[in-house]
Amino acid sequence: MYKRRKRKGQAIVEFAMVFPFFLLIVVGGIIDFGFAFYNYQTLQQIANDTAQWAAESLKDDTDITAITEYANSQRPSWWTGAFTVNTPIWTDLTTSGRLINISVSYTSPAYTPFYQTMFSAATGNNGIQLATTASYKRLTQLKRY
Repeated sequence: MYKRRKRKGQAIVEFAMVFPFFLLIVVGGIIDFGFAFYNYQTLQQIANDTAQWAAESLKDDTDITAITEYANSQRPSWWTGAFTVNTPIWTDLTTSGRLINISVSYTSPAYTPFYQTMFSAATGNNGIQLATTASYKRLTQLKRY
C-alpha cells in the first residue's frame, strides 16, 4: 500500500504568496475607481454650473471663450489630468427660449501602479477617461406692458 504524503501548511503558504497580489488588485481598484467616481461627480457639477451660468449670465451666445474660461475657473486645483471643454451647442426651442449643451471631459489619473500599467496597456493613457454633458434652458425675455 502506498502511503499518502501529508501536506500540512501547503494551503497557507500558497495563500500567503497570492494574497498580496489579490489585495493590490482589490484595494487598488477601490482607491482608483473611488477617485474616478468622485472626479466624475465633480465634472458633472462643473458642466451643470457652466451651462446654468451661460444660459443666465452670458450676453453674447457666440462668446465661446467666456464659457471655456468659466468652466476652467470651476476646475479643482488638484486635477492634473487633461480637462477639455467642448464647443457649446445652442438650440432654438419650438416653444420659447434656447437650450445650451455643455460637454466637458477629464482624464482621471490612476494612482496605483497596477491600474496605471493596465490602463496604459489598454488605452495608451494611464487614467480613466470621463465625459459628461449638461443642458440648461435660457428663457426669452417676456415683454412687459
